[in-house]
Amino acid sequence: MNDHIPSQAASDIDSKPWSRRVLRLPLLHKKLFRAEPGAKNRFQLLKRFSLVSLSSFAIATGVLAGFYRHRAVQSLVIAAEENNVVLTQVFANTVWPEYGTFLSSTQNLSDEELAAHPTTERLYQDILAKFEGVHVAKVKVFDLQGRTVFSSDLSQIGADKSQSQGFLAAISGSVVSQLGHRDTFQALQTTLTDRHLLSSYVPIYAEGSEQEILGVFELYTDVTPLVTHISQTQRSIILGSVLILAVLFILLLVFVQRADRLLKQQYHLLQKSEGRYRRQADELEQALSELRQTQAQMLQSEKMSSLGQLVAGVAHEINNPVSFIHGNIGHTRNYIEDLLGLVVMYERHYPQPETAIQAEAKAIDLEFIRDDLPKTLNSMQVGSDRIREIVVSLRNFSRLDEAEIKAVDIHNGIDSTLIILNHRLAADAERPKIQVVKHYASLPKIQCFAGLLNQVFMNILSNAIDALDEKSHQQTPKERQDQPGQITIRTALVRDGWVGIEIADNGLGISPEIEAKILNPFFTTKPIGKGTGMGMSISYKIITERHGGSLTYASTPGQGTQFRIQIPIAQVPTH
Repeated sequence: MNDHIPSQAASDIDSKPWSRRVLRLPLLHKKLFRAEPGAKNRFQLLKRFSLVSLSSFAIATGVLAGFYRHRAVQSLVIAAEENNVVLTQVFANTVWPEYGTFLSSTQNLSDEELAAHPTTERLYQDILAKFEGVHVAKVKVFDLQGRTVFSSDLSQIGADKSQSQGFLAAISGSVVSQLGHRDTFQALQTTLTDRHLLSSYVPIYAEGSEQEILGVFELYTDVTPLVTHISQTQRSIILGSVLILAVLFILLLVFVQRADRLLKQQYHLLQKSEGRYRRQADELEQALSELRQTQAQMLQSEKMSSLGQLVAGVAHEINNPVSFIHGNIGHTRNYIEDLLGLVVMYERHYPQPETAIQAEAKAIDLEFIRDDLPKTLNSMQVGSDRIREIVVSLRNFSRLDEAEIKAVDIHNGIDSTLIILNHRLAADAERPKIQVVKHYASLPKIQCFAGLLNQVFMNILSNAIDALDEKSHQQTPKERQDQPGQITIRTALVRDGWVGIEIADNGLGISPEIEAKILNPFFTTKPIGKGTGMGMSISYKIITERHGGSLTYASTPGQGTQFRIQIPIAQVPTH
């Protein structure tokens, strides 16, 4: 095994350099405990402290032991190197004068001749005598060309060391030492096993000169006892450090246990306070939200109430004169028919009236009056019937003359709403008339808040018309004619004791980004001044809270939206 360790890295014998060990301690105030949601034990102060402190103690002990070994090995290398330099000086002063000439002139000898030369044998015996009892394991001599001219291991004589870093350093006047471990090593007169050896390349100077180098001397010194002593001392340091740190750990553990208990107590108190404050904040936020919704509902209800009173007042004021006109049209028809009959009778009995009468009859076009007057009365009859129908629809929509909960025909409420919205359904310059398709089932009268239910119909139908208007703005004239806007209304008995109302349009539909928000209070996609964002929210509350029913919707972008209402037939008010 030929692994030599330079003196600059002598601490690499059994471990990595201690300077590369980085001591990383966690921030205790951040990581000594962990509070994870749902964790069974939120505080882990003792566990964290134990792991951190034991890891820190282990690292500190390793660093201390490594530092001692590093320094001790460096001191060992320096002392052994100084000893090898002294031994080299002894060799230069006592052996080199006798053998230097021979060692410097071996160029003509082969390796085998040099190893078998009698002078080499004498030199070997002298070296054994000189270095007996000084722990020298091997000796080598190199000439200035790097040839091994002598080695206590005769098999290595003649080896070329001209490229060896140690030889090159020594030939330039430096001393280089390397510490290494050998499993087996051929030493002077014996074979060593499991030994630590220090090899030194030392220049041989001419006598009386510090500049002229005659050759290079390499000595292997057995430093195993010293390294063993260092290892034993290192183990003692580790053991002593462990004992000291164990005592410190026990003392700290006592303090940490107390701190852990105090932290847990404080944490539980804080948790209780936090939970209480969080509940109060949630209750306050909920109350604020309910207050805003209630305020908006009150404003909306006040508007609807004012609108209902206005509609009811207008309907009442119109109803009296319309009733008078409608009631007198029949009498007027009878009077006119009697008068026209009298005129016919006069013509029959006086076929040749006076010239003045004939002239007046021609002037007023009596024949035309006879033909057109009944038609005029029929038109007046139709107009008065239409006005009465509108008045009845207005009164049905406002429902101010009825009890708050009453059994009504919801078809009348839907039709009344459509009559009020008729001006928005009619054709205009932007689009053709919106078609309303009704599929009414045979339904019993339903107990409900009729006025509020009409308000829901108004909100949904108004939104449907808005969607159709918006789609019409994006269409070409041909597309408007080919794909006219349509609202489909269906009613049915959906299950025992429940009715369903479905209102669908073929407008633009609702985009997925806002589909989940349309029932939220104050959410609107309409421009400022055209919507408050409360229509659908109030409609949802009217159906779910006031009627105990459900309001759902489904939409396909580009194809339309469908709202479904389900309410019980027998209404039990929840407020």
